[in-house]
Amino acid sequence: MNTWFSILLMLVGLLMGASIWAVNLKVRRFERFCRATVLFGPIVLLVMFIFSIYFLKGVNSSWLLLICLSVGITVVWILAGLLMVGVLIILVVGGYWLVITLRDMNYAVFRRRFRRDFSYCWREVKAWIEGEI
Repeated sequence: MNTWFSILLMLVGLLMGASIWAVNLKVRRFERFCRATVLFGPIVLLVMFIFSIYFLKGVNSSWLLLICLSVGITVVWILAGLLMVGVLIILVVGGYWLVITLRDMNYAVFRRRFRRDFSYCWREVKAWIEGEI
């Protein structure tokens, strides 16, 4: 399996995960595209995995085993995409909330805690360098 095919598989998996999240969160802007992706994406992934196992890797097994393996890999691939996009959503929303909260407080609490922690750490490092610890 070459690199471009692997990258294409990853992109399709992430696109599937993002589309499922967008449909579940009812994002109106991309609704038609995401619904089409959720409908046809698993079929595309299934065909890509069948192609990968049978033609690229040259496995000469029964078609039933080939289809079962491809369906299993497709389901796991979609779940991995969902997990990655979900974690990314959590990080983005958390980062946005942190920046907005700190900006509303004019970053005063952040600066005060940063100075306090930095001065404490600097005193510890200075004491360690001077051999007091």
